[in-house]
Amino acid sequence: MGAAPLLRWNRPDAIASSELRQPVTLSEALATVPRALTALVYQKRSLPLARKFAHSYFLHRELDLRPLIKFRDPKMALARTVSKFQRERPLSRLLKETGRLSNSPVFVVGIYSGSDKLGEGFGSSLKMAEYRAAEDSLHRLYLTRTPIDLLSLPTDTFASQNGSVFDAGEDPDANYVPGDIGELEVIYASKDR
Repeated sequence: MGAAPLLRWNRPDAIASSELRQPVTLSEALATVPRALTALVYQKRSLPLARKFAHSYFLHRELDLRPLIKFRDPKMALARTVSKFQRERPLSRLLKETGRLSNSPVFVVGIYSGSDKLGEGFGSSLKMAEYRAAEDSLHRLYLTRTPIDLLSLPTDTFASQNGSVFDAGEDPDANYVPGDIGELEVIYASKDR
């Protein structure tokens, strides 16, 4: 955000910190900046403008989670996940290949559950392509995003008028429906757990 030069923060001394009050680290101090800015917009303007500010400056950013989720055995994790959803066992099929007898072959493998294609992967060996296809299938399952217009936030139930949220009450027409958290295999089967 560029707020680091503006932040007044001194490195905490180990002696000065008490057991009741832990020292504030630089990352914790920097984390207060977005909260303070949003609170300032809410206090000086209104809740709808604070909500719009938070969406446009903080919530619109996208982070690609694919590199962060690595599986030790994606074929096993996919087989367990597919059986949990009572679907047919996943099968690997060779879709394309080129240069099998050369020094740089390329194989494209797809993983299917019945007639549904779950994922696709490529590699210089069949085993590598199958591994990538299973990993792609799991990424497609767990990292599919819900469209923004289908998401609802708890603050959508607040009245959209100016003033304090606590004085205005809730909007009787607004309804908050929390999103599904999903299944936990992505936590179980990633990072050697």
